[in-house]
Amino acid sequence: MNDNLDLFTTEHNELAQLLDRLDTIPPEEIRDKWPRFLVDLVDVLAHELARLDVSEAQLVAMKLAICISNYFGGRAVYLPTGEVLRAALRDYEIYAQFCGNNIDELIEKYGLTQSHIYDILRKQRQLHRRRYQPDMLDALE
Repeated sequence: MNDNLDLFTTEHNELAQLLDRLDTIPPEEIRDKWPRFLVDLVDVLAHELARLDVSEAQLVAMKLAICISNYFGGRAVYLPTGEVLRAALRDYEIYAQFCGNNIDELIEKYGLTQSHIYDILRKQRQLHRRRYQPDMLDALE
């Protein structure tokens, strides 16, 4: 994607001019003409932006959906299911909550087996180590 950044910047600048005028068009007029997927995407984005207390969440969501559509439109794009993302966040939480002697508590809280908890801790420890203690050989490259 880095090779596309210059092209993307030029293309995005042109798109930005259109996005700046988006607030002059009634949202229902735009939504009536959009494909159902984009309408749903706007709803999901607007809901999360509102939860984060972003002002003009609906307008920002529409602009983001247009940007996403402009860049990814027409491509076959795979989006992982929420289950994969939730499991990754759960694993991070398990690692953060582990204090050395609370395996039984984690087993009960997350409904996982002891071996699964230990496997998660091992993998998270490796990720944590790579994140905060980069390999010295990587620095030489």
